[in-house]
Amino acid sequence: MKKYFYVLLIVLLPNISLGQDLFRFKQLVRKAESNYYVNPDSTLYYAKELVTEASRANDLYFLGEGNRLIGVYYQLSAKPDSALYNFEEAITIYKQIKDSTQLIRVMISAGVMETGLGNYNKALTRFLEGQLVAEKVGNEAYRLRTVAEIGRIYSIQGEHQKALKQMQYYYAKVKDSNEVSEVAAALNYLTGEFMLLDIHDSSLYYLEKNLEVQKKLDFPIGIAAVLQNRATVYGKMAMPERALVDFEQALDYYRKANFSQGIGQVSINSSAVFIGKRDFKKAIELLNEGVYHSFLIKDYHTLRAQYYELASAYDSIGDKAHAFESFKNFSAMNDTLMSIDKQRTMSDLFTKYETKEKEQQIELQQSSLIAQEAHLERNQTLIIGLVFIALLLVILVLLNRNRAKKKEQLIKQEAQLNLRDAELNAVINSQEKERNRFARDLHDGFGQLISVLKLNLSSLTDKDAQQPEKRLEVFQNGESVINDMYAELRSICFDLMPQTLVKNGLGVALREFGDRITQSKKVVCEVMVFGDEERLPGLMEISLFRICQEWVNNVMKYAEASHITIQLTRDETELTLTVEDDGKGFDAELFYSGKGNGWKNIQTRLNLIKGEFDLDTHPDRRGSMVTVNLSDASIIKIPTSTEDQITA
Repeated sequence: MKKYFYVLLIVLLPNISLGQDLFRFKQLVRKAESNYYVNPDSTLYYAKELVTEASRANDLYFLGEGNRLIGVYYQLSAKPDSALYNFEEAITIYKQIKDSTQLIRVMISAGVMETGLGNYNKALTRFLEGQLVAEKVGNEAYRLRTVAEIGRIYSIQGEHQKALKQMQYYYAKVKDSNEVSEVAAALNYLTGEFMLLDIHDSSLYYLEKNLEVQKKLDFPIGIAAVLQNRATVYGKMAMPERALVDFEQALDYYRKANFSQGIGQVSINSSAVFIGKRDFKKAIELLNEGVYHSFLIKDYHTLRAQYYELASAYDSIGDKAHAFESFKNFSAMNDTLMSIDKQRTMSDLFTKYETKEKEQQIELQQSSLIAQEAHLERNQTLIIGLVFIALLLVILVLLNRNRAKKKEQLIKQEAQLNLRDAELNAVINSQEKERNRFARDLHDGFGQLISVLKLNLSSLTDKDAQQPEKRLEVFQNGESVINDMYAELRSICFDLMPQTLVKNGLGVALREFGDRITQSKKVVCEVMVFGDEERLPGLMEISLFRICQEWVNNVMKYAEASHITIQLTRDETELTLTVEDDGKGFDAELFYSGKGNGWKNIQTRLNLIKGEFDLDTHPDRRGSMVTVNLSDASIIKIPTSTEDQITA
């Protein structure tokens, strides 16, 4: 019963849905899993087909899945050695592709197989390895499974209190969880341990809880397993009627699921109750049904027990022929199992023989190994010293590199600060220069006009004031001077801040600027504007206007040009301002590296609006062209502001 309970416990572990997108492989996995209990041979067929196709496609994930499914088939068929082989193949693949979830899953299955074979140290190694992986990736469900399986090893070795502590810990962790399958698994472990300890009240209490959970899962085999275990407890409590009710219900669920292994187990357990009641006919009926299903899955251990019970039942009703036939089948199953055990024993003896020979060889080599160990210890000491020195060197190199990097960063920051200072100085010098020019314009132009107006008015004496002709002449002269003053004032205001720019935008302001230059009769200035329907942000309009103003002033001052062309173009992706003249060319590097403030002023404003600047000129040819380019994205990002942001 103990072995059968743990086999059922294994098959109750819920499957985790696969997350791959390859439809064919997923379909094969689904078909293999759906036939675990209904048609195990189909499970093996689909799993092998999956291995073949995944190998051809070089899909390691589904190759691992195929091996896992084949292992599950052998696991349910009570062929632990074959199951272990395929589980080990799957483990190797999952380690290669670093699929931690599937790796832990198969490690637990391999550990369960090792436990069933009595290889407890190997099983414990698998469970502990799986536990480490689960802790590393934060998979609490599988970590708790390893805790419970380690508890099973304690139980098998007779340390039931340690086992019970492990399983109670598992249940306490998951009992309030929404993962019903985890609660069911924990209850399976816990009730199994209470049953082994023959603590009937606790067994029944947790079996009742487990039955509720299995019904929520709607898993017929799980429900049947709980009913079968509860019937076993009732049998131990000398309550055969209640035991039979649960056995009958369990058998119905197993029949619906076509789970041959469960039907075979219940046939033995329930027939024992009927034999106790002297109902041999019913016992024989159940045992024959069980023999049929055990034969289907080649479960020789169960077949042996069934044939033995059949022989006893037939003998009790005086059917000697069937009793003899059943006993012959029992002996045949016994011989089959002995043959299997004999092969395993021979393999163990051969292994032991090889081990003894190896032990002798080891003894001969131990003396030389001791000397080698001493030599290795010296080498290890030397290696550790060298490694320590190497680490120190690496640390020194890293510190030196870090120091150099920081020094380089400081130099860059200092250069940026110097550039910022230079830009600020250029702006300040430019502003001072402009203030001086405005003061000079006011004094030389506006001041002189005021003096002329004053002289004109003072020329009108009291006597002259009586003459209409004289008053008209003074009035006309005064009006002319006032008109000149107004024109001069407009010119000064335009230089300070063109109201046309503020009210009507860059295109209109550039046209007025060009007209003023042309009216000066020093040079002809032509302005062309395309795509200027929308206003630009204020800071951009001011900056572009000042850049254009700065460059045109330089052209008029140094280039001896007769014609200047200003062109402003805007489309969906960019804005371009060009200023072209027919004056003398020059060396562009001298302009960029010059001591004057022209380039610094332009550069400061370009940085504010994130513009690109290009200068096309050469000392050996006439004509120069400046291009300022802005992308549409940078235009959107520039805030509307005023010119005082330039010096912010």
